[in-house]
Amino acid sequence: MNSKYDLIVIGAGNGGLMTACRASRMGLKTLVIERHNLPGGAATSFVRGRFEFDASLHEIPDFGEGESRGELGRLFDELGIKVEMLPIKDAFRYIVQKDGERTLDVTFPHGKDKVMKLISDICPDDIDAMERFFAAYKDMAEGLDYWGSTRGNPDPEVLRTKHQNFMKIMSMSAGEFFRSIGMSQKCIDIMSAYWPYQGTDIDTVDASRYILMVYGYFVNGAYIPKMRSHQLTVAIVERARQLGCEFLYDTEVTKVLTKNGAVCGVQVKDGRIFETTAIASNAFPEIVYGKLLDDRSLVPKYEIKKINARKYGFRAFSVYLGLDAPPDEIGIKDYTLFISTTKDSRVLCDCAVKRDMDEYALDVCCLNIANPDCTPEGTTMMVLTISYTADAWADVKEEDYVKIKREVASKLIDDLEEIMGYKIKEHIEEIEIASPVTFARYMGSPQGSIYGYSSEKWDGMSSRTVAAGSERTIPGLFFVGGHGSSLSGYFPTYTGGNRTGYQILGYVMGGGN
Repeated sequence: MNSKYDLIVIGAGNGGLMTACRASRMGLKTLVIERHNLPGGAATSFVRGRFEFDASLHEIPDFGEGESRGELGRLFDELGIKVEMLPIKDAFRYIVQKDGERTLDVTFPHGKDKVMKLISDICPDDIDAMERFFAAYKDMAEGLDYWGSTRGNPDPEVLRTKHQNFMKIMSMSAGEFFRSIGMSQKCIDIMSAYWPYQGTDIDTVDASRYILMVYGYFVNGAYIPKMRSHQLTVAIVERARQLGCEFLYDTEVTKVLTKNGAVCGVQVKDGRIFETTAIASNAFPEIVYGKLLDDRSLVPKYEIKKINARKYGFRAFSVYLGLDAPPDEIGIKDYTLFISTTKDSRVLCDCAVKRDMDEYALDVCCLNIANPDCTPEGTTMMVLTISYTADAWADVKEEDYVKIKREVASKLIDDLEEIMGYKIKEHIEEIEIASPVTFARYMGSPQGSIYGYSSEKWDGMSSRTVAAGSERTIPGLFFVGGHGSSLSGYFPTYTGGNRTGYQILGYVMGGGN
């Protein structure tokens, strides 16, 4: 193995893998160092008995064919990453029910024409507002493309005359945007169903990221890899290897080394040192700055202020269930099911700071509906997930941890059986419960955050993208993953990691400037 590289990637998470693949594709000598024995971070699977569970992925857009082939699918094609993807029939079914009273039950399809047909049936006065929503996506996409083409130095006059809608939208929350286009509250409630995918309420999450996410699912459809998200990980790793990238597993980076004010290498736990021109970190900035960096005086003050101003995003609590009966016998018909006690995402988000579940949102995913062969014949696999928006498990004592974890899981199962009529408990063959503590231990992320930092309008995708060119950290140090400029989720971390690869090429080819 070499000891000198153009790029070293700390952590084999989604963002880091895509950065490594892009950098290797462009000829940079690249090394990925991962402390676990497997790549992927949250993009992985695990086996319990007869079942192989996906740790995190529910769905991902853009992998259709022809006109439905979106940005991410085209990116995989261009890089030569090959994965067998399966389509998901509907976007989601959204139910709002509390104390036995159901106030909303709607199934949203994929495809613009089908979406508009549904809106004409349930919210006929919102047809024009939905057209404005779709037009806003085009404004956002064109604005971001223009900004990227200028390498962060756009012409203010061009922005004012050709991208004024982009500039307006990037300063709004999703809720503010929906109201600005004249959308009714009923339609806003339905469009808010995806808020758990960002982990922030509809009046806090930035409009730009939410628009791009919802548009991607509605128009380009949702897909899953046939062999779990680990298939995506393996495909990227294999392609990166073909392009010359090297991987080092079971190896923990313990120090980021600097020289003359710029990064120059890393030291790993066994003492070995690897020299490099650039580093892409899948680890959070505060971990790099506070734990790994050999000279903390190099950290710009505004970087510390920015970290202190941000909040961690979505912390997940997931219950993985392997059931000894097929979906129809249990009563399951939907792939993605959102169940909330209220339509108000602000109430849900505020209540998610604690473990008391007076109000909560539950995401239910049954892989068999999209991939009938994912489990042995006559069985079902499903995942129940709720989110926390604060460190709600910090006060749990070690001796109480297992008991509390089981109590939360039991309530989720009981409520799902009551609301949907599912027969779950009598068919449980395998069960695995993952709290934020579990994710923190496995991923090494602060408080078990799987969504990086909270997506807010002052610090959303557009504002981070706009500021990315002017907010350089230590020369040669780049950040990728859920805490990067593109925010959290599979799609953003893949595309964001790819863009970072280009930035690193410019830095390396410029001699470290």
